Amino acid sequence: MSARRVKPRTVDVAAVMRTVTAAAAPFESRWTLRALQRTDVGLHQRLVEQMDLYHEALVTGSDDDVEEHSAAMQRGWAAATRAMEAAGAEDDAYLIGRHLSGVVVAIGDNRHAVARVRTVHGDQVVWVTPDEVAALIAGLETIKALKGLWPGAEIIRLYPTEPAAEEG
Repeated sequence: MSARRVKPRTVDVAAVMRTVTAAAAPFESRWTLRALQRTDVGLHQRLVEQMDLYHEALVTGSDDDVEEHSAAMQRGWAAATRAMEAAGAEDDAYLIGRHLSGVVVAIGDNRHAVARVRTVHGDQVVWVTPDEVAALIAGLETIKALKGLWPGAEIIRLYPTEPAAEEG
């Protein structure tokens, strides 16, 4: 067996990835790939295929492959954004909930959407991920179970520098 010579990388892969991520941000801040698929099946298919080529280039491709496919990804994200804007597609990268108290909550899992949400719905929007929603619901079930076991129990706020006070 002979050792295969691997040509050292000269392209800054981390910088390439940041550039592609920045190109994806305008799309991902508003829409999901599912929305693109509903809007333009062909463009969705081409973008997903290009993603596969780009990821392959990052792992096993030459510098030229990385540069070629990262440039193609940037063009692809721009085309997807234009297509969604032209179609007048509503944002679907997050869900908005409003409470009568005025609290507005956005639920989403793509951090690119946070700035978009605040631009459209205001700076006071509370951003939560689906995992955080699950934790909240699970916490409510825990509280319900504890109150079932100890009906007089109260949820109180303890401050680390203050001792707990007993009712007397």
